[in-house]
Amino acid sequence: MPISRPMALAVLLASTFIQLLDTTIVNVAAPAIGADLDAGSGRLVLVSAVYTASLAATLLPAGRLGHRHGPRRVFALGVALFTLASAGCGLAPTAEVLIGMRLVQGVGAGVMAPQALFAISALWQGAAHRRALGWYGATMGLASVAGPVLGALLTESDPGGIGWRAIFAVNVPVGAVVLLALPRCVPVLERDPGPRVGWSTGAGLAVGVLGLVLAISLARTVGGALPWLCGATGAGVAGCALALQGRGGRPVTLPLSLWQGPRFRAGSATAAAFFLAVTPFFFLFSQWLQTVRGLGPLGAGLLQIPWAVGAIAGSTLAGRRARSPRHSTYAAALVAASLLVLAVLLPRVPPVALSPVLLAAGTGYGAFVARVFADTLDGIRPDLRGAAAGALPAIQQLSGSLGLSCAGLVFFPAGRLAGTVYAYSLPLLCLAVLASLTLVRTYRGAETVPA
Repeated sequence: MPISRPMALAVLLASTFIQLLDTTIVNVAAPAIGADLDAGSGRLVLVSAVYTASLAATLLPAGRLGHRHGPRRVFALGVALFTLASAGCGLAPTAEVLIGMRLVQGVGAGVMAPQALFAISALWQGAAHRRALGWYGATMGLASVAGPVLGALLTESDPGGIGWRAIFAVNVPVGAVVLLALPRCVPVLERDPGPRVGWSTGAGLAVGVLGLVLAISLARTVGGALPWLCGATGAGVAGCALALQGRGGRPVTLPLSLWQGPRFRAGSATAAAFFLAVTPFFFLFSQWLQTVRGLGPLGAGLLQIPWAVGAIAGSTLAGRRARSPRHSTYAAALVAASLLVLAVLLPRVPPVALSPVLLAAGTGYGAFVARVFADTLDGIRPDLRGAAAGALPAIQQLSGSLGLSCAGLVFFPAGRLAGTVYAYSLPLLCLAVLASLTLVRTYRGAETVPA
């Protein structure tokens, strides 16, 4: 049976959507989860934190695993693990079981994510590759806003009388459909059985990343020495894992030669600065709508729909029309300008009047994601593509988690959300613009990552 490339892209994007959806869908349901499972604030933080932490920790070894065993096979493993863990989350009788299932769910999502990018890079080239990544960016933008909206809808409507458990139950049919469609829609892609997966290095990096993200996530609610201990242990373990890879015959899980190439170095710095700024801004914006303006979770989520519409439009436009890496600079600048306008209007106009500005910001966001991923992965040597496909989303996730936690530590009090958060986000967006200019300069030659 001939492979339909649109259907292949639909399958890959469906899995991308649900794994990104679950980074935010829990936020609006947290009070209902706490009341039902008698979970305090510390355990509720872990319900969200362990998902992001295990997702980011798994991305790096998973990219290498897909390169060795083939992205379709590893992708199916990730989808199956994510779907089963989602069912476990929906059936969890206690907060401790829910936290454990969320950790497993994050591992499944981390296994899936790099395989989707790897498959897109292998199945499409040139202009078609840019269009496919445009749809990938649109999916990211839609998932970022659909999480709070869908979470609020499911929690408030209480389908089947299962309450907050519905936010996890929706993943099960989607995951089942993806698994059934995968062998029919996505071809078996070329793999390289030569390079071994460095399990010891991968485990060390996973422990290190998990410790770092947990330290940042728990700093505000737990306090004391525990977050510092987690952070120091994580940094130490990750540093040792990187230092020891390749020695004594050990395989290399994360090739540091990725950063020897100016294109990947500039692209990863651009993505890090951008997601450090944007991820916490829209979380705090949602909190401001609820705590200061008195909107419910559903109302706050609906007001962010213009952002999602703009993200889809920006990603599609960038995928079809943009041909120059300069467009990532323009897109980051558009987001920065939109946030500056929001800073002026936010305390002065009704929230609904912010929709045009949010539409512009979403357009810049979608265009940026589509361009920066394409421009950064464009210069990667084929034998390093699997590692790069894991490293770039890991940078995105870790930057978002770090930015959210740091911004929450400083700006979480409701009375300060309307203004001072811009002092955090805007300088980082300016840094992203400057870093993207460096990425543009790498296109003056035809560099690829050196061996």
